[in-house]
Parts: sequence; structure tokens; C-alpha cells
Amino acid sequence: MKERAPGLRGTGFEWLWLGQTITVLGDRALGVALPYLVYQQTGSLRSTALLALAGYLPGLLFGSLAGVLADRWDRRRVLVVTQLLQGAVIGLLLLAGPERLWLVTAVTFAELTLSLLALPAGAALLPALVGEAALARATARLAVATTTARLLGPVLGGVLAASAGMRGVVLLDALSFFAAAVLFGRLPVQPPVGRPTRPSSLLASWREMGQEWRDGLKVIGTHQVIGVLFLTLSLTSLGGTLVDPYYMGFVQGMLHATPAQVGLLSTVVGAGTLLGSLLSTWAVERIDLRRLVAVGTLLVGTLMLAFYHQQSLPPVLVLGALLGVPMVVANVAASTLLQLGTPEAYRGRVYGALGTSNAFVGVLATGGAALAGSRVEAVPMLTVAALLTLLAGVAALALPGHGATARPYREA
Repeated sequence: MKERAPGLRGTGFEWLWLGQTITVLGDRALGVALPYLVYQQTGSLRSTALLALAGYLPGLLFGSLAGVLADRWDRRRVLVVTQLLQGAVIGLLLLAGPERLWLVTAVTFAELTLSLLALPAGAALLPALVGEAALARATARLAVATTTARLLGPVLGGVLAASAGMRGVVLLDALSFFAAAVLFGRLPVQPPVGRPTRPSSLLASWREMGQEWRDGLKVIGTHQVIGVLFLTLSLTSLGGTLVDPYYMGFVQGMLHATPAQVGLLSTVVGAGTLLGSLLSTWAVERIDLRRLVAVGTLLVGTLMLAFYHQQSLPPVLVLGALLGVPMVVANVAASTLLQLGTPEAYRGRVYGALGTSNAFVGVLATGGAALAGSRVEAVPMLTVAALLTLLAGVAALALPGHGATARPYREA
């Protein structure tokens, strides 16, 4: 008889699952409504670009530092406090009004800066909550919940904006953070992961943090599983970010899609993503995680290449539905491998460094697109994005070892 996989009940996973789902729902609702409001108020693509830049800069400036702090501090407390602060920052838009561009940009920057602490803390806390044997299933279930929230958030934001105005959407996002803080407060207390002793001076504290940051980079550079995953995820992030500035140029310029057809395409892609999330709950416990990362990423790159070389909507709808499936399965497998392959004391720093890398490629891609303007056509750049994703899949083939799961890295 096959041994039953360990369950997730009683681990505290449900509080992390529900809290992260609620915050994603609120963030997606506001994330769609704010750019719409900014463009409606200003009629300027430059204003919406500045808002997007405010979203990338925190990760570039503070991502690695946040990872160091997430490894130093109590991760459960970090989650609670950051949610409260994020809710308070979003609440400023209720007091001063969400119509002021400078305030919207500043609030976006501040809220996403705080999120840099929450993201690595949550990712680093998950393996300690559920254990290594149940980690793949927990990661997959989180993917299902957050994918559903990403699909429902924009719909909820649009309904609220139409019925209650922009303040209603802002209130929803602020309340989602406060609700998540309450849920995270119910997480079980975890033992410390080796906090440093109190330094003798401020300068010594900064030196100590610098050394911890370098230690995190050393883990990435000297352990093949982590290093290959880091390269793979950075390349896929660059490919995905490169799509953003040119996607509408392809949809409108090549496909001549109407607004209704653009909405239909988004729905179809979202449905494929949700299907991929559901499939991942089965796949990550039965198939070699390394194979899922490599083959899934190669499939995504191949589908992207076919997708962006179509000239009519029907095949694009089919390819769009297929695209989300391997994308999510590969992401869940990669996240599980990264958590298993990284020692607990370094998980915050590894995720912080990855966030900094993703933010860097985001600024690079969006900034380059802004400088190039209309001198570069959409399809060639989208082809480059697909080729980068294929290259990421090739890099993932270098992941070492065999078996259904990765052996966690152990320090010598």
C-alpha cells in the first residue's frame, strides 16, 4: 500500500494560505484601478509609466536588504507588522484622495517597499510550517488560491470602481491588509533561525548586515541547484517583463482586436493559468520537479513563439489557453525546488536577491521600451521575449540530480 502523504492540517498553513490570498485579491483590484485612474486624469502614457516605475524601483533599491532583514527578524512578526503598515499606507489615499498623481506614486512606492519584507518572510516561513514532505503540495495550493485571486481581483476592482468609486477600491485593499495581519497573527511561533548578537555600534551593524548579504550571494553562487534556478527565473522574468510594453501593440496592431476581444483573450489566458494551478497540485508530487521546471519552461517559450507570430484571433485564443498551464506548473516546481534547496537561515536572502534581480530586469525592459518608443516593432521584441524564455528552459536542463523532489541543501 502506498504511504499516505502528510497532511497540512494543524500546521498553520491555512492562515498563511488565506492571508496571502486576501492580500493578492485586494492588491489586484487596486492594481488595475489605479493605472486606469491615472490615465483618465492625465491622458499621459508618461504618467502611467512613472506609476509602473514606482512599482519596480523598491525591489531594485531594497530587495536584497529586505531579504537580509527577513532572515534576521521573527518572520511571523514581520508578516503581521508589514500588513498593518501596508494597510495604513494605502489608507492615506482615503484621507487625501486618490486623484493626486504624486500621492498615488508615493503610496505605490511605499507600499511595495514594505511588501519586500513580507514576500521573502512568507516564502521562508512556508517550509518551516508544513515540512519538506508536504512543501510541494502546499506551494501548489497557494498557487491555486493566488491565481484565483489574481483573476477575481480586477473584476472586483472594476465593479467596486463603478459602484462605489475609487475610494471603494482603496478601502478594499486597505482592509485586505488588516485582515491578513489578523490571520498571520494566528500562525504558530517559530524558533529563531540564528539571529546575530547585538552589534556594538551602528557601523558594526551595517558591516554585519553587509556580510550576511554576501553570505546569501555565496549560497546562490556556490550551490548548483540554487544558482541554476536563479538564472532560470531571472531569464523568464526578463522575457515576461519584455512582453508588457509590447503586448498591446501586438494585440491591436497585428490582430486588430476590439476591446471585447482583448477581454476575451485575457479571460482565456486566465482560465489556462487557473487550470495550470490545479494541475500543479497533482504534478509536483508525482513528477521530478527538475523535469517540470525545464520542460515546462521550454513549452512556455515554444508557445510564446507561436503565439506572437499569429495574425488572427482564433489560434491566439487556443495558444493563450495552453500557455498558462506549463507556466504555472513550472513556477510552482521552481519555487518548491528553491525552498527545498536553500537552508532555512538563508531563504530570506535568496528570495530578496531574486526580487532584486527581477526588479532590475523590469526596470531594464520597461526603461528600454520607453527609450526605443515606436522605433521598434512589437513582434520582433516579443520574439526576443520568447527566445529568452527558451534559453531559461535550456538553462534549467542543467539542474543536477534525479528524483521527485530536491534534497535540501545542508551546510557542511
